[in-house]
Amino acid sequence: MKPILTSLVTIFSLLLINVSCYHDKNDIHKELALADYYITRQPKISLQILDSINNIPIKKDYYFALLYSQAQYRNAIKISNDSLIKIALRHYSTCSDSTMKARTFLVAAQIYRKLEYNDIALNYIHKAAATNTDDNWITSNIYYIWGILLRDAGDINSSIEKIELSLAYAQKGQDTTLIISRMRELGYNYLAHNNYDQSLSYINRAIELSQKSKSFADLSMLYGRKAQLFRFLGNFTEALNNINNALLYNEYNNKKGQLSNLNYKGRLLLMSGAIDSVEYYLEQGKDTTALGSYYECMSLLREKQGDYKAALEYSKLCSKYLLKLASKIENDKIARLDKQYNTARVEAENKALKIRQQQNWLYMLALIIAAGIIAFTAYAIFAHRRKKMLEIMRQQSENINRLQQSESLLMDKQIKASEKSMELLHNLDDREKELEITKNTLNDLKKRLFFSNRIVRKIQETIDTASKPKHDRKAQPLNDEEIAELIDAINNCYDNFADKLRSLFPSLATNDVYLCCLVKIGLDNPALSAMLDISDNTLRKRKYRLKKEKIDPDQSYSTLEDAIHGI
Repeated sequence: MKPILTSLVTIFSLLLINVSCYHDKNDIHKELALADYYITRQPKISLQILDSINNIPIKKDYYFALLYSQAQYRNAIKISNDSLIKIALRHYSTCSDSTMKARTFLVAAQIYRKLEYNDIALNYIHKAAATNTDDNWITSNIYYIWGILLRDAGDINSSIEKIELSLAYAQKGQDTTLIISRMRELGYNYLAHNNYDQSLSYINRAIELSQKSKSFADLSMLYGRKAQLFRFLGNFTEALNNINNALLYNEYNNKKGQLSNLNYKGRLLLMSGAIDSVEYYLEQGKDTTALGSYYECMSLLREKQGDYKAALEYSKLCSKYLLKLASKIENDKIARLDKQYNTARVEAENKALKIRQQQNWLYMLALIIAAGIIAFTAYAIFAHRRKKMLEIMRQQSENINRLQQSESLLMDKQIKASEKSMELLHNLDDREKELEITKNTLNDLKKRLFFSNRIVRKIQETIDTASKPKHDRKAQPLNDEEIAELIDAINNCYDNFADKLRSLFPSLATNDVYLCCLVKIGLDNPALSAMLDISDNTLRKRKYRLKKEKIDPDQSYSTLEDAIHGI
């Protein structure tokens, strides 16, 4: 029996080897080795080499999968899924080559961070750090990504510790590019930690190295960061000098990254009080993908220029942009959760399919074994028939037990998949509740903005004046322009109340709309009399005529206030 089984396994293995080695790999392996050579030096060339390989089977190879994943990350190409890195992980996570294992874990951490799965990324970076390797470039990048992940989680102290380790390995490997990037990140971390001396020290050292290597992209970023540092210190002169240096190196680097530096220069000029050139730099640095900063600065500029109406308009644009951004963030979160749910479902289905395939192989193997036993017993001595038959029954019983165990495992995995689905749905409900809270908060902020409006403040001042003794009364009713501004503000903060009022009751005059708006914001009769500069008796007659003749001729409400709040 054993020789027969050994022969069957050998034949099956040879068939698999023949199929897998069907195509000639010599030339392709040379191209992969060349792509690997350029991956840390010129990643763009590495990606071009990999894209040029026109061989479908090799694109499922673990070495190709690792190289292509790393080339995509190094070239800042958007990564939509983890299918490639999974191929590499299946092989290298258990291989004996510690350097390739650490490298694969590192690339996996980079990919999952790009996909915003930071918990998974942190898990793989721990595995990478636990794998011994003598490669300084890989070790430096392991601690660098580890530090960035910790900073994303808000642990600045631990982030500084890891990036300093990354810097030490970069210096050990004498890699200038890595040294500059690590010093730059340490400068940022110490700035976030309010340790300005350490931050300035690292930034200056990085600038010195970048000038020697003529790295214009690094110089523009470093001078921009140095400008931020001096802005935090309140030294706007030094901040402006450094942002000018950053803009100069932007020119040398084909203006890459120039928009953010132009915008920041406008912000610095605004903060330092030199407002003459602010608008020019804000307009030059206007980035359509990040308009919040532009609207905020323009609102502050117009306020300093005394153009409060324009300042209010820019403030409204800023609020709308932030609301849109918040909505996009929530939608992205929902999409990511949906993607996680779909991924979990697909993985469960794949596991179920794999188990069914294993069951089919077991059935086939059982049939082969049974056929071999039958063939063997046909030539066996008649005296041993009973013993052989008992052996067959015992083996069949074991096969049935194995199948029952496999079926039980399948049921357990299906139950776990169902529990995971319920958890994801619960998380989605939580996100919807958070979105509702955000909307309510935004509405509250709108009302606060309304009550900080200068017209509303003037209304309060007029009411306060009217409440004083008769000889001190100096009521100042609103003029036509201020009434129009108040109506616009009420439209913004009370869901277009004035426009709805005009639409429902076209016969209303502007003074009627003005009176309704004052009622809408909660003014009582004494306050209304002060704002309209009329007696209480005249006010009551006017309110009664307005309700009966224009707003509520059917007498559905008992007072004008009830009618207005019912709209």
